[in-house]
Amino acid sequence: MCAVWGFLFGISAVASAEIHLPKSDTTQAIAVTANDARHWQDGTQEVWILRGDCRIVQGNTIAKGQDAVLWIDYAQPFRLVPHKVTVYLENEVYVNFLDTEGGTAIYEGPTWMGQMFTTSRLELPDDTTKAPPSVAPAIYHRGRNAQPSDADYAPPRQQVAPIQQIQYDAGEPLPPAISVEPQTIKIRFLNRYSTGFHAHAEKDPNTGETIGLIESGIHVVVEGLGDLDTVSLMADRAIVWSKTEIPELKGGESLGGDKDYEFYLEGNVIFRQGEQVVYAERMYYNVADEYGTILNAEMLTPVPEYQGLVRLKADVLQRVNRERYQAFGAALTTSRMGVPRYWFQSNQIEYTDQQSTIVNPITGEAQIDPETGQPMIDHKRLATSRNNTLYMGGVPVFYWPVLSADVNDPVFYLNKISFRNDQIFGFQTLTEWDNYEVFGIDEPWEGTKWTTDLDYLSYRGFGFGTVFRFNDTYFPYFNNPATGFLDAWAIHDSGIDNLGADRRMLAPETDFRGRVWGRHRQMTFGDFQFTGELGLISDRNFLESFYEKDYDQQKDFDTSFELKKLMDNKSLNIFGSTRVNDFFMQTEWMPKVDYYVLGEPLLFERLVYSSHSQAGYARLREAATPTDPEDLAKFTLLPYEADVEGIVATSRHEIDMPMELLGAKVTPYALGEVGYWGQDINGNDLLRGYAQGGIRGSIMAWSVNRNIQSQLLNLNGVAHKITLYGDLSYSDSSQDISRYAMYNSLNDDAQEQFQRRFLFNTYGLMAGQAVPPQVDPRYYALRTNQQGLVTSPVNEIADDLTAGRLELRQVWQTKRGSPGNEKIIDWIKLDVGGTIFPDADRDNFGETLGLLNYNFNWQIGNRLSVFSNAYWDLFDDGLQTITIGSYINRTQVGNLYVSYTNTVQPFKSQLIIASLQYRLSEKWFGGLGTSYDLNQNMNLGQNVFLTRIGESGLLTFNFNINSSRDNIGIGINFEPRFFASGQYSKINGQPLLPLGAQGLE
Repeated sequence: MCAVWGFLFGISAVASAEIHLPKSDTTQAIAVTANDARHWQDGTQEVWILRGDCRIVQGNTIAKGQDAVLWIDYAQPFRLVPHKVTVYLENEVYVNFLDTEGGTAIYEGPTWMGQMFTTSRLELPDDTTKAPPSVAPAIYHRGRNAQPSDADYAPPRQQVAPIQQIQYDAGEPLPPAISVEPQTIKIRFLNRYSTGFHAHAEKDPNTGETIGLIESGIHVVVEGLGDLDTVSLMADRAIVWSKTEIPELKGGESLGGDKDYEFYLEGNVIFRQGEQVVYAERMYYNVADEYGTILNAEMLTPVPEYQGLVRLKADVLQRVNRERYQAFGAALTTSRMGVPRYWFQSNQIEYTDQQSTIVNPITGEAQIDPETGQPMIDHKRLATSRNNTLYMGGVPVFYWPVLSADVNDPVFYLNKISFRNDQIFGFQTLTEWDNYEVFGIDEPWEGTKWTTDLDYLSYRGFGFGTVFRFNDTYFPYFNNPATGFLDAWAIHDSGIDNLGADRRMLAPETDFRGRVWGRHRQMTFGDFQFTGELGLISDRNFLESFYEKDYDQQKDFDTSFELKKLMDNKSLNIFGSTRVNDFFMQTEWMPKVDYYVLGEPLLFERLVYSSHSQAGYARLREAATPTDPEDLAKFTLLPYEADVEGIVATSRHEIDMPMELLGAKVTPYALGEVGYWGQDINGNDLLRGYAQGGIRGSIMAWSVNRNIQSQLLNLNGVAHKITLYGDLSYSDSSQDISRYAMYNSLNDDAQEQFQRRFLFNTYGLMAGQAVPPQVDPRYYALRTNQQGLVTSPVNEIADDLTAGRLELRQVWQTKRGSPGNEKIIDWIKLDVGGTIFPDADRDNFGETLGLLNYNFNWQIGNRLSVFSNAYWDLFDDGLQTITIGSYINRTQVGNLYVSYTNTVQPFKSQLIIASLQYRLSEKWFGGLGTSYDLNQNMNLGQNVFLTRIGESGLLTFNFNINSSRDNIGIGINFEPRFFASGQYSKINGQPLLPLGAQGLE
């Protein structure tokens, strides 16, 4: 077996060393095309990842494949060398080229690697991402592994000679570099202190080595070690060995030759290379081989997207080479305090920091940081550790045997931990773990994050969940990146649900509860965008109990797919869905096809045509009956809810004729539709014809007064702009709106659940009855002319209607900013509107005027605004509400929001809402929120939090009251500072800046 493995390894080694050198004309350009392209800078090379119909052409040389990686070495200016392109192809590879022997060669297979050269130009595809991937894809590593070492195919090193004759062959590539002088290492001894250094040298009689002893402080600078060609060594005392003389000890310097210097340094040792800094008591360092051993070391190195530094302390730190360190008795933290509040302790850490100078691909020169004047450095940092313990305040809180991770995302496996206590869930311990860290996956899937939640709720049980998020990530067999997530969490619930008001003691419909929620979106074949969703919930009350924010604000949890193709002003959608949560009213589509045409010019652009046609087989399923008696007592089917199914097909078309008339924009229009429903609310088929005609238009007027100036109000001239908008329409439908089952839902699942209880709690009606039509969402949508939209998502909304809508839109604008940098801002906005219904009894419950509203916003200063809005219907039970409030915010300081809302109909409330966030000091950040109903003298709830801003982490104390659920809760939340992302780590949506970000450490 050993012999067989040795033979196979030998074959693979020979195969990996093979590389094709097509014989082509280097004066011709290289053209590269692909369906998708991404690129980034990898040291001195530019790397391109190509996917889908990849094609590389130079003259008669053609290389094709489905996937490819290119490594491009750009020629430096004024050098007689070509650009070099190393090509690695996979999947359906076809290559046609002239071999180096001069014959035609055709290759077909799974993979191919070759090199191409050009002194002309490179024609590369567009990279729309404009950002390098966080992790190189797998094909990049396969291509790297397939390449032979440079020594296997590099041209022989040029011999040093005063004059070198170079002969050119038009068909042969030039060598990648022409060197007439070997690389030299230059070493300088400088004074560390103003007193200078004292040195003397001796010869070792046994080995013949020169040994130098240096005292009083020395600064050694080593140059010429490659890309990162400067090493700085500082110490109070040093010993240096060399097989040759050491002229630097006597103030001289030497160039050329092998610098075999070895150093032993002690006393305030500082080692620096690139952006790495190491502090130590004692250190050994070999210049030629770039390795060393450091005792009692402390290393600082930067991390992207973090303003601080990663700090590594170790009893013994071995520098194996310029990129690799091994630490024994090591501790890792981002804290700069003498005794950190937290640290990560390991018996052994292997740390790799691959540094490279970022090179401008056009000039071939190193890119310079404009602030420091030094070359810009690129890092790839990996760490593997064994026997790991996490300490908080000196106390060990967690242990894990092996970890391996990218230090550019230094989460140290525990993302956050929270402790809470309330009367619904009991004492809670909530933790979030980074799976890539925990399982030691040092090369995670590109563009993905994978976490696990481990939770304990004393009143409910143990909870477990996992979240997998991906962004701009490539999946197998797809040439385009995808975006989405998969979120799952479950618990074996031993408690009861408290949902507030009259639902405080609800028995769960099942013991094992949870949700699986996911979304996947990407471009696929034929330029179709695919969107797939999964929304599985264990029971009707789980979301409202455990994830109330998602229940109230997120879109419905459904299981569906959509294929969408955009073609200029046209769109084709294929949609399918199934209902997996039987406690919600949802429609299954098997499937549905939508086709849109928007703004198509006709008749020499005098007319504009728009249309929306759809057809599909639909199954509307009504919500299942609750099992808990309290839920059942206030459950009823909605008026448009039924178990019906059938073909649903509609086709709606609109013709507009825009024109200018006496300075106004006027558009007469006509809209018509034909629709068919296999079953209506009573199970009968339904054919409808619908027509609408009208005229809409607007006229604008404005004035400018530059003389209005005020430092108090921050005014620099005022421009007043007014737009008067109107829409007069007449609609006629062959069917009454009450006949339709709502295949296309008007509201989200959460709103529909509330509507069921609205019947009982507000109007005191019985199951089977209907709320007044004044508060029926179908009639509100009808009165607001939703059926007048070609793109209306609910084609069941249509009926006879005559209405005239009139709106006055106003804005006062001024200029603010420093002289020469003024910007126009909307100082005051005031929009008012209303609708006239000529047939008031039929269309607006007996009132001619309705849908009155206004919206006001006054931007008093850049930080302070006052707002107010109202909505008012004049008939009984119509919505009548008005809101007034103010908002002030200061970046990184805080914000204050206060509002008063008075609702007169269909129920009464006077609601005050206030919230405050404020940065109390550099170390403290707090906030509170409260809501109170003056009409019922009812306290609705409060939330107070106080965050201790530490150097290493954010510690938050939280206290909340929920009067509806009769619940009081307290909580403690801790997030390590360098990756904090929770709600208590932001002010006005902006993360809290780390201490020292403004210049002080």
